[in-house]
Amino acid sequence: MTVAPEAAVRVNSQDHIYAVDLVRVLTFACVTAVHTVATINPADSVPAGGAAMLLHFTREAFFALTAFVLVHRYRNRLRLRPFWRRRFLLVGVPYVIWSVIYSGLALITTPLPPTAALIQLARNLLTGTAWYHLYFLVVTMQFYLLFPLFLRLLRASAVRRGGQCALLVIGAALQLGINAVLHWAQPNWAHPSGIAAKLLQYDGSFVGSYMFYLLLGGLAALHSDRVQAWVRGHPVVVLGALLFTGVAAEGWFLRSVHHGIPALWASDVFQPVMVPWCAAVITALFALGVAWAARRGTGLGSRVVEISSDRSFGVFLIHPMALWAWTLGPSEWLSLRVPALSLTVIAFLAVVLASVLVVELLRRSPLSLMLTGKRRTRVSAPAHSDRSESSVPTEPIRLGAGRT
Repeated sequence: MTVAPEAAVRVNSQDHIYAVDLVRVLTFACVTAVHTVATINPADSVPAGGAAMLLHFTREAFFALTAFVLVHRYRNRLRLRPFWRRRFLLVGVPYVIWSVIYSGLALITTPLPPTAALIQLARNLLTGTAWYHLYFLVVTMQFYLLFPLFLRLLRASAVRRGGQCALLVIGAALQLGINAVLHWAQPNWAHPSGIAAKLLQYDGSFVGSYMFYLLLGGLAALHSDRVQAWVRGHPVVVLGALLFTGVAAEGWFLRSVHHGIPALWASDVFQPVMVPWCAAVITALFALGVAWAARRGTGLGSRVVEISSDRSFGVFLIHPMALWAWTLGPSEWLSLRVPALSLTVIAFLAVVLASVLVVELLRRSPLSLMLTGKRRTRVSAPAHSDRSESSVPTEPIRLGAGRT
């Protein structure tokens, strides 16, 4: 069974925008990919840096997705206490637990005295630095706190004609400036001096570092029907913008490397050239999601996307541990026998498979809510033939998007 594009838009606008499911799955795959590339390959690898340059859109995509779904869900009514209680419970609790777990893992390779370990844990909890991916949850919770003001800003911008376009343009200009400052300040991190230099070490853990993408997602949510119709009607523009900005980003990376800038810094996510690239990728992914949603049925493909989307938060939390275990296991042996590209692909597939298996085990345990942010999945559930009941029977809170 398929659904006409117009019908898909109507169904989406009433409840859940199914296009978001595919966007989330693809973006999480890229999250795992960029972390795998960075872990398996040397920091000075130019091919790895070039791949990372194009994959570094993921955090921006998720913040845009977070704003999109929250605004879409709460644009007409927002009750603060239930909103904060639910969001902080299902994101904050896993954040604290996994920060403790990853802080403990770090002590395996870098032992500390008990007092120093506790101080380090407190610092990790405040800054999202227990492991390299947990900053995202810190920023997400900051956005939860600011969301009522954010929603008010979006509504106020609609009072005047062209106000929302002006807000987006101002946000883009500020984002370019933020990226420029954060990127060109980075070489001084090795010898920080003063409070400003120390704060720069946590630039990725601050919600203000992603303001444009939050505005992009929030404003798109206020006009979700029009945005879906636009991306369906302008595939050439969407694809052209993707190719143009992608070539520009990769060209900037190669130029930087040619001028002696290390590949790791040349592929930094905070560069002005990344702003148009990220915006183009986010738009292209959403266009792909809209096309999929218009043809979504009850087949295996749709079911796989929905289940994968539901498991995405757990995979996000767990995959760095699986990647860390990979480096302690077969990685070194394979690196002597397999080319870097093949090794990266093998590691990516192994990490995804291991993460999904662990998530499935956790989702069926009493610890599911605390460790995955989702209610426990029942082992057996009645089959449903109606399309409206084809989604996962639990009520998921999804990273970057989800029903409430």
